[in-house]
Amino acid sequence: MNSENYKTEIHSMIENGKDPKDMVIQMCRPQCKWYDDKYDRCVKAFLSLKNADPEKNCMYPYRDLVTCVEACVQPKIQHALRGNEQGSIFA
Repeated sequence: MNSENYKTEIHSMIENGKDPKDMVIQMCRPQCKWYDDKYDRCVKAFLSLKNADPEKNCMYPYRDLVTCVEACVQPKIQHALRGNEQGSIFA
């Protein structure tokens, strides 16, 4: 999806009362492949251990992945909100 298509799609979803976040997450996730791979390696390492819970032990790699994805998602949605035509809601 190119830049103009996703902007139009996000704006349309917001106007129709739908949350575009899931769509934008799927679009942004490939940009965070390094963090995704790091998290997957952590989970595999802990699953190979006996009595290990990857949800507790891989918290930091997961946090890094979520932070990366959110850093991509938030501005794309924020720029599509009504009142943000000048580039900043708070300006």
